[in-house]
Amino acid sequence: EDPVAVPHLIQALLKDEDTVVQASAIGALARMGLASVDPLLAVLASSEASESNKGHAAWGLAFIGAKAKDRLYPAYNSDSPEVRAAVVGAIAKVAEENRDDTQALDLLVNALDDSVADVRSEAAAVLGNLKYQPAVPALLKLLEHPQGETRKSAALSLMRIGDCSSIVPLQTALERESEPNIK
Repeated sequence: EDPVAVPHLIQALLKDEDTVVQASAIGALARMGLASVDPLLAVLASSEASESNKGHAAWGLAFIGAKAKDRLYPAYNSDSPEVRAAVVGAIAKVAEENRDDTQALDLLVNALDDSVADVRSEAAAVLGNLKYQPAVPALLKLLEHPQGETRKSAALSLMRIGDCSSIVPLQTALERESEPNIK
């Protein structure tokens, strides 16, 4: 867990073709905690990193979770949608571990208004998994979003939360939905 190894582990993650080496590198980076946060955020923001590398980096940040929350909150302001989506996933761990962390829960609800569908969908999924009742009004609003995947994510989240006030809006959204895969 020596922070001196971080750049070498990042290189192994990004450049080694052996998937076992990549997985081992991300495991070591995740165990290092704070020393790995900024390099993992850089991987997520990199146009040169593969989707697999970015998935590993997002997992690493989620594993680090609450230990890195002071670095994760400002990272949500990144121009990179991959960074924002990963931050939502990592902040979910913070909210899961501490349901009184209003900053984490507020970030997750605010992420429902993100300009990128993947970030909105990640936030909706997380809020549904947390069964976070205060998110219901924002999720109901998303049932009318122009992008189908956003509507689908909102509906699934509302179903997970299980608030009875969502039944009629969900039925209305179902009747109104024109995309078969969203229905």
